[in-house]
Amino acid sequence: MNAREINLALALLPAAGRVLDLGCGTGRLANALAPRQPAFGVDTSNAMLAQARERTGPVFAQADAFTLPFADATFDAVTALRFAFHFESLDTFLRQARRVVKPGGVVVFDTYLWSPRAWLPIDRARWGTGVYVHSPRRVEASAQQIGFRVQARQTCFLFSPYLYRRLPLALVRGLERIEAHLPPRFHARIFWKLERVD
Repeated sequence: MNAREINLALALLPAAGRVLDLGCGTGRLANALAPRQPAFGVDTSNAMLAQARERTGPVFAQADAFTLPFADATFDAVTALRFAFHFESLDTFLRQARRVVKPGGVVVFDTYLWSPRAWLPIDRARWGTGVYVHSPRRVEASAQQIGFRVQARQTCFLFSPYLYRRLPLALVRGLERIEAHLPPRFHARIFWKLERVD
């Protein structure tokens, strides 16, 4: 599951240039990027950053994704995996991402099309208070208003990553085969690639 998420994000990102990973957690995406391009990760959690810093390569720092301590137009790309769906509105996140990405740069992130955690905060002690579902129309409208153009969107997964993590590998592979034959409306998530326009 982790590897598939990382590969989806890598396929949407430019192959060169500086990348900022918002809500980087343990650094899984920043570390995957490091062999090919400069990667910087920020998170509010010191515990997560301590794990991220155990590997060498990317630079990690504590920062709030909604008040980023970077100059305008610093990065060629901004990523945010498993981040946006924790917030009801995407506007503040998208405005900050647009501010720090260069004109023509891209922002890659994911949202939920559906999730049981949007209605019922399952295992709240471990995973938090739940997630928000963002309709594609709503994401596109926010993106356009803030100054982005949707370059690509890729639906994926039948269920939350948390469920996949608890399943045997053979069952996960079976779900992936089924997913490939189902229309996008049955998928749980969308990976977005937005381009900053001026």
